[in-house]
Amino acid sequence: MSHPDREAQKQLEVISLALVSPLSLSLDRFFAVFFQLLRPAFAVFAWRKRWMRTPGHRGWLMAAILALLAGCSSAAPIAFQNTSHREIYSLNLQDLEKLQFYISTDVVAHYQDGSGTKSLLLPRLTPGVVTSAGPNWLKVSFKEGGADVPFLADLTQYDPRYWIASEVEGSKDFKRIAQLPGEAFIYKGTRYTLVSGADAYLLVDWEGWKKVVETRVITGGRRVGEK
Repeated sequence: MSHPDREAQKQLEVISLALVSPLSLSLDRFFAVFFQLLRPAFAVFAWRKRWMRTPGHRGWLMAAILALLAGCSSAAPIAFQNTSHREIYSLNLQDLEKLQFYISTDVVAHYQDGSGTKSLLLPRLTPGVVTSAGPNWLKVSFKEGGADVPFLADLTQYDPRYWIASEVEGSKDFKRIAQLPGEAFIYKGTRYTLVSGADAYLLVDWEGWKKVVETRVITGGRRVGEK
């Protein structure tokens, strides 16, 4: 009788030969090896069938599926784009104030006051609300009484996003922080120097946005001969 290790080695050599050069084996031997390879799959199938027959296991599986579906039912925030989400639906300030916005990435900034250097931290997905708006910019408050952070859409681009921006000293214009030297933004005379987050942009709650645009009045149009 063969030693178990030798027998296993022999079977492994036959299987390897069947995979590399199946024509070197006889047809009967090839199918024997082929079904031997399928044995683990059949074993798993039989185990799964027995597992599903147990009522407790079926209940656990259904609960896991329902939990997964519930977790997927809430859409993740999406990038707020000027054309697709604002211009087409003529969203005014009152509409924008009804939307829940978020910051796309962590933003860390330092600023000076009478007591020294302080930090402003906006973790990713911090919620915010619009406080004012212009043709291509929005100001968003992420904290009551805190800085209203400007976000700017570059209208030279197709369907642009709203990127974190800064007031331009000596004017009422805004400019993307990523395009400014030192990557700083100014709010009510205070300079905030950005440590990270110059590429942050606005996200919007998809479900909330849909509810707002569904209130738009759709023009039915007129047909020839109608008065």
